[in-house]
Amino acid sequence: MKTASYFCSVKLYHNIRLLYTPVGFSAKRGKEMADIETVPNAAILTTEDGRIQAVGSFSEERPTSPPIPSEKRIEIEEIDCRGLVALPGFVDSHTHAVFYGERSEEFAMRAEGRSYQEIAGMGGGIRSSVEAVGQATKEEIAEYSRPFTRRALALGTTLMEIKSGYGLSLEAERKLLEAADIVSRETPMQIVKTFLGAHAVPRGRTQREYVESIVSEQLPSLYAMAEFCDVFMDEGYFSEDETVRICKRAKELGMKIKLHADELAETHGAETAVTLGAFSADHLLNVSDAGIRALSESEHTVATLLPITALSLRAAYAPARKLIDAGCAVALATDCNPGSSMSENMQFAVSLGVIAMQMSPAEALTAATLNGAAALDRARTHGTIEGGKMADFVLYDIPRLEYMPYHIAVSDIVAVVRGGSVVSGAL
Repeated sequence: MKTASYFCSVKLYHNIRLLYTPVGFSAKRGKEMADIETVPNAAILTTEDGRIQAVGSFSEERPTSPPIPSEKRIEIEEIDCRGLVALPGFVDSHTHAVFYGERSEEFAMRAEGRSYQEIAGMGGGIRSSVEAVGQATKEEIAEYSRPFTRRALALGTTLMEIKSGYGLSLEAERKLLEAADIVSRETPMQIVKTFLGAHAVPRGRTQREYVESIVSEQLPSLYAMAEFCDVFMDEGYFSEDETVRICKRAKELGMKIKLHADELAETHGAETAVTLGAFSADHLLNVSDAGIRALSESEHTVATLLPITALSLRAAYAPARKLIDAGCAVALATDCNPGSSMSENMQFAVSLGVIAMQMSPAEALTAATLNGAAALDRARTHGTIEGGKMADFVLYDIPRLEYMPYHIAVSDIVAVVRGGSVVSGAL
């Protein structure tokens, strides 16, 4: 009997002048966030299914005898990276990147001195986007949102979370999650979906009525459409008791938890996130010392900081240095949304982390890659360039790692590789 022979196609990305990556399969905490592996004259060998088989120097990793069965015939595609620098793809672990309509008028109002809360009280804010979403179809929402994921990919993001939250009713929240599905199918970027029905209370509903509708109507109907459930636990939005009730119901349905926490005021959001076993507590502009202590002692709750939002709102930045020095795991994300952070540029978030929040470039890289992946429960498969992970990396025309955040809001990306294939730019 003749043994069948078939091709196994792998790719060898070589002539990488420098490769920088955190390493590991869980979030890095405290001083460990600065531990970055540097590989000169690097090569990355990818598998047929888009994972990384090996990383090292070109001479070490050239696959002369690859470990595959003898009945397979290997076909190696060698890709010359022309002396570029490789970094892991960004993981943007907090966005609202599926929405409809822009809110530049609010941006101008903030420039005139009005606060986020004042604008919301005047009929703007989240509820303004809710009205726009209510008048659009899921296809129109997807068409409007598609450019944001396309640009994010070109700017180096290979894994992105997208929240609902501009619907605030069963059918409108479903429409947003369906629009996110459409966008997800049309981009090579990996998308993780989060249900955020508890983003605000819609007009015409009392707080009690709306919380009840989330628990008894929205979550039971929509839980299978999203991996995570998030709640905007803050002053003027949802209380600690309401947040706990919503999240406990979500967990009963098999969902994972994330929280908007301590953004507008200190409301014990960080502590609540840890108590609930949330994968992340996000914003944290007003986190307390007790909240920092809880995050430092937690098993897996990541402190996700959103510096572009603080810049846009002219607010004090989250205390990144204090969080890291206390031993917390810190991530960076864009918070891409139409109201308070109209940006899908993770590199800009990294630059602000370094410039405005006293993070080192190495810490900021870990925060924007491995720790972002941990905030999405993806640290075992994403966020670093090492064996077994997805082959998601970005090639830059820069002299060294530090140059990436130093070149503020300008991309030096030549090519983005997702799942072992070039999906943006060219080599």
